[in-house]
Amino acid sequence: MKKLIHSKPKTLIKCKALLAEGPVWNHRTKEFSFVDILNQNIFIYKNKKRIRKFKSKQMISNFLPSRNNSWISCGKNKVFQIKIKKNKIFCKKLISIKHKKNNRFNDASIDSQGRLWASTMDEHEVSKSGNLFFFQKINSPKKLLGNFIIGNGIDWSPCKKRFYFVASDKRKIYIFNYEMKDGKISKKKIFARIPSQNGKPDGLCVDSMGFVWVACWDGSCIIRFKKNGKIDKIIKLPISRPTSVCFGGKNLNTLFITSARKTNKFNQPEKDSGNIFFIKTNVKGIETNFFK
Repeated sequence: MKKLIHSKPKTLIKCKALLAEGPVWNHRTKEFSFVDILNQNIFIYKNKKRIRKFKSKQMISNFLPSRNNSWISCGKNKVFQIKIKKNKIFCKKLISIKHKKNNRFNDASIDSQGRLWASTMDEHEVSKSGNLFFFQKINSPKKLLGNFIIGNGIDWSPCKKRFYFVASDKRKIYIFNYEMKDGKISKKKIFARIPSQNGKPDGLCVDSMGFVWVACWDGSCIIRFKKNGKIDKIIKLPISRPTSVCFGGKNLNTLFITSARKTNKFNQPEKDSGNIFFIKTNVKGIETNFFK
């Protein structure tokens, strides 16, 4: 097993987002995208000279590529199809979900069969009303998990036999057996607990070696876990609140990191918080899946 080598974190985009989330590398278009949930902005980065920014009329928690030159996104309690025409975004509602008033969609991912998975959370971060939804078909979601406040990161092992899910408030990453054909998850186990000094787990991704990378909110770090759930590496960051991670770049060996704004008691923002960072590594990620 090769030893991880990586560069120091560097700033990629100085966007000063309130809550940047949902990083995705589109290997077909060679573009990196993410959202600022609280400002209702979508960003698509081609290079430093070409960064497109779109304002949404509704909350958008994620922005995932679709196979038909469009995107799929989750908002407060809705799932949308998004298209971009003449530098404007157009949202078409696909389905609404009935959940508690203070709940909203949070993280989401597409599996290898092109199906949507999405977590929800209590916006007040009090009630254990969070859920994990699986959309076998877009108009018939199944509620698979519950009893947590903040549902977060979602990803799969390279062999597609393991499923990972984050419950932030519990400081836990769970692992399940996964059946690719029907999307069934079973045999829930705790994969890893985040030490209290490292904050809470947020978004995650799995690299091509099967190691799990998780952003640690209020922990100022990214943690890479071995396949057995033991910590392989802790990478310190210059900001307190990294929110999510994904691999991308020409060789799929660049780790992109989103973050959230943090302010002190005088309402002064932490330097560089809310910006996008990157780390060069000697390991590769896995190509993103497209919604069918």
